[in-house]
Amino acid sequence: MYYVPIDSLRAQVARAQDHHHAVLADHLVFRSERKSSREFQDLFAITAVRERFLEPLAIGPETVVSIDASTFQQASIEPIPGNMTDTVAYGNRLFTTSDAGVFETQFDSRFDTQSPLLQVHTAPATAIVAGNGQFAASLGEVGLVTREVGFGDGDQWVDSVRDRVLETLAPYSRSVTRSSVHLVNYGESPVPDFIRATTQIERRANGFTETIVTDFDEPASLDQSLREVIGNHLTVDEVRAGEGFEVLGNANYRLLLLIGHEVRVLNMLARRDRALRVDPYRKIDVGQTMPNPFAHALSTQALRSGFLVEHVGGVHVLGDSGVTELADELVVQARTFPNSRRYVDTVILVREHSLDLVGFIDIDP
Repeated sequence: MYYVPIDSLRAQVARAQDHHHAVLADHLVFRSERKSSREFQDLFAITAVRERFLEPLAIGPETVVSIDASTFQQASIEPIPGNMTDTVAYGNRLFTTSDAGVFETQFDSRFDTQSPLLQVHTAPATAIVAGNGQFAASLGEVGLVTREVGFGDGDQWVDSVRDRVLETLAPYSRSVTRSSVHLVNYGESPVPDFIRATTQIERRANGFTETIVTDFDEPASLDQSLREVIGNHLTVDEVRAGEGFEVLGNANYRLLLLIGHEVRVLNMLARRDRALRVDPYRKIDVGQTMPNPFAHALSTQALRSGFLVEHVGGVHVLGDSGVTELADELVVQARTFPNSRRYVDTVILVREHSLDLVGFIDIDP
């Protein structure tokens, strides 16, 4: 496994273009959380500043940087067996799923010695998420499993996790996503289940605090509440069978649905003192941008800007600003990082011969 340091990419953008492009790349791609800050928004509200900042994008919104092999650095971890299906970084941990199981290792460039690879489970796995002190993995018929993350450091990190026990949250799981601290399990039914988390605040040795998940509830069904939103003309059994609609995915507490040819966003309301339910939020007008938008959809991922939809005809972002086309052809893989601190609104598109890093910013006409 190889990685490219962000500082190296930023320097290459500056060399390929100029310092202005490097600053744009910083705020829109490499540190996309910055554009949400109050300071950035205050500056961006000044017309002259906004126009000057975005000036290079008016000339050409795409910057091509050629990266030679010397830029890549090999991670000091053991090779991961099988064909990889998903991976997520959390702290100094790297969790990976493949058709050979679930694996955990330490990824920290400060340590040059090879980090051991811990096999968490031997069953083929399709998806994994991590955050708030827990990870969860989809193992198909084996179920949805979770375990506390150990935060040991250095060469002895494996001692902090070796004896931790996996807990099964659901009997079947084809995919899993996060909704804030909670989990959304996509199982046998077309309608996912919501799994509430119980949390507490913990203070780390470095002085930082983090909300830690201490327990998960039993999976809660969205069937009845979804039926009330879609239409009571459908029975609960028809909703469970996915008659007339398709749940495409979720971004935090927002659920993306295709009802006939109409795209709708619903809010999942998961307050502890009330029953779980979904409420109408809004419709997304795809217009003529996507004449057959979700035929053969491959994945739907969360962005701060909305939803990333990957399908056989390309990749599109659906959000408050409408529909944005990122690719008009099938890509090898599209990836977002909704739980990252720095890359909350950054997209990676892996193509056959290139890698696209995409950032976003709303511009009022």
